[in-house]
Amino acid sequence: MAKNNLLDTRTASFSELISNGRIYRVPTYQRDYSWEQDNWEDLWLDIISSHETKDSHYMGAIVLKGAQDGSALTIIDGQQRMATLSVLAIAIIEKINELVRRDIDPTNNQDRQSILRRTYLGDRSAGSLRYSSKLFLNENNDDFYQGNLINLKEPRSLRTLIRSNQLLWKAFRYYSEQLEELTDIAEDGALLAEFLTETIARKLLFIQINVEDDINAYVVFETLNSRGVELSATDLLKNYLFSQFQSPDDLNVAQREWQEITRTVGMEKFPEFLKYFLSKTKKRVRSNQLFKLTKNQVKNAEQAFELLAQLNELRNAQSITVKFSGIAL
Repeated sequence: MAKNNLLDTRTASFSELISNGRIYRVPTYQRDYSWEQDNWEDLWLDIISSHETKDSHYMGAIVLKGAQDGSALTIIDGQQRMATLSVLAIAIIEKINELVRRDIDPTNNQDRQSILRRTYLGDRSAGSLRYSSKLFLNENNDDFYQGNLINLKEPRSLRTLIRSNQLLWKAFRYYSEQLEELTDIAEDGALLAEFLTETIARKLLFIQINVEDDINAYVVFETLNSRGVELSATDLLKNYLFSQFQSPDDLNVAQREWQEITRTVGMEKFPEFLKYFLSKTKKRVRSNQLFKLTKNQVKNAEQAFELLAQLNELRNAQSITVKFSGIAL
């Protein structure tokens, strides 16, 4: 009997995802946070529409890979939305904190912000008194997310941060400003809490897809992409290659190789570049075969290094000009 590609597919609200007692991790090698104001604004307008009409809004698919010990879920696709919604939750909690500092219903508002933190962000360590997290971002963003956003600590200098961390902080500031403009709820801790728990947490719905591994994630990618759902083939191909490396040193070397390739080729065009590379040794290569062919060629760290080296050699070739889809290398 054929093995199922999916463990589970269902509709889940943001509340069901984030308050189910599970930990979510973005792989260390996943892309950095990249949403900008147009994305924040689109999400905000959808939230306000749901708030006013009481209708649900679909956020698209979130693809999750379960850990064998059940301890955490890896976000294969959907990390930008999950990170942004968590930042919005932080902005709401900080607004309630401001009411406490202004001595507006301080006892009840202090209780509200504590409950919301435990529900949507994470609990507080008895030792360090710092808040832990239900969501862990990639290696470039997680320290800033945990240290500054979760713990509500303003960065000393925004300009010294890498761009993705600047975007995370700007997202926090954007949503803080939008909340100020909701004059009917901005001064009321109970209404702010209800805005988070009833509108954002319950009205924003995801198609939750649980998969067993990165290979099945790519099968999901092919299926959803054929239906117009935007997932990143490049991220999934990269995830598979990087999953072959057990040593942190090897992973760091592979990441540098990868960055050199994608800096020239571009993330969006990488699948076409890989297709061109594979077509040099195979007669016909279809786009929907890329992951299967890569998997067959790469089964360990040594073979992953070899593939990256060959791709870099092609990228650096001076004797030929490689053209595909309007791109000249």
